[in-house]
Amino acid sequence: MELLHLKYFQCVAKHLNYTKAAEELKISQPALSMMVKKLEQELKIDLFHKKGRNIFLTDNGEILLKSADNIMNELNKAEDLIYKNEENKQNTISFASSHSRLISDLFDKYIKFNPQYMYNCEIETMGQITQKLLNYDIQFALSSMKISHPDINSHPIIREDIVITYPKQYDNKKSNFIYDNNLYKTFIFPSHNDDYNNLIKNQLNNMNVNINNITYVDGTFIKPMAKQRQYFAFIPVSMCKELNLPYLKQSDLIVHTLIYLSTVKQSILNEANSDMYQFIENYLKTNKHVYVV
Repeated sequence: MELLHLKYFQCVAKHLNYTKAAEELKISQPALSMMVKKLEQELKIDLFHKKGRNIFLTDNGEILLKSADNIMNELNKAEDLIYKNEENKQNTISFASSHSRLISDLFDKYIKFNPQYMYNCEIETMGQITQKLLNYDIQFALSSMKISHPDINSHPIIREDIVITYPKQYDNKKSNFIYDNNLYKTFIFPSHNDDYNNLIKNQLNNMNVNINNITYVDGTFIKPMAKQRQYFAFIPVSMCKELNLPYLKQSDLIVHTLIYLSTVKQSILNEANSDMYQFIENYLKTNKHVYVV
């Protein structure tokens, strides 16, 4: 049974007149009669009976009409929901970031002047970001690491320097104190961010800097803990500048990374997402001096 046939039957049942139904449906009366006849043949029942020049629904026609009305009402509801869902999608910015520090400040600035949009913002691992992009759960991503996938375009925006800040008792020490193996060094690391943590641990290992102890804290608490200067931390220089923290400036102790914006290749961002994507790119490029030593 085709929905079109059901729609034609419903219209004839409403008017109980083939001519009026054909006019409303904008088809010829013979074509309409043939459609209804085909439906009757498929169901092996009569849907209408004639009495003089008038037609009436049979009892089976009455049963089918009730079902047809319910089906069409549900389809209309579904159509409305789909339309509203698509409208919401067009006005919803969906993105993810590999770390809250990358997005928090610029996100505050953006939403202040764009209250017309809704936002679906997530902090995820690189693996989760990749999967969400491929599933179109998000439209773009901001990360401190490149996404290496053949279907994703990971575009570098600016350079970011990661540096070592240290406890206040070492303020008057020469920078080479970091290599002292007799020095007990406790580093703070953001919890729930294995990608970043592994990168930092590998970099420290390459620098021959020993870690004696690691304290994992939620990313929200990294800033206040770093500000207290009780621990070593390998953090972006932008955070050091923001919190007025000293850091080791030896070139071999600075890691140069990139900040990336990523989208699925050949996908087109809708107006809302494109607007924020461009805002993030312009914001980072305008303030790129903050992110480097």
